Amino acid sequence: MPRITAAERKRFHTILDASIDKLNSPKNCKKFHWSKADNNSLMDHLCKENNELLYALNYETDEEAIMEGYDNINLPMMIIDNL
Repeated sequence: MPRITAAERKRFHTILDASIDKLNSPKNCKKFHWSKADNNSLMDHLCKENNELLYALNYETDEEAIMEGYDNINLPMMIIDNL
């Protein structure tokens, strides 16, 4: 039996698509491309985003936590892409 069900896989793809769409938001389109950043800088940014997610989970709405979660998905993808 696979660890991830078909339904979970579908949900995860929906989440991943939404996190990628966030990269194309007007705010994020103005930022430099991750290929121009070294992975240590991206890791520093990931640590900051992780703290923002923790804060959002404890003190903000689910929607705000989801938005922070997307950042925590995208930064590791950027690091892997740079490898």
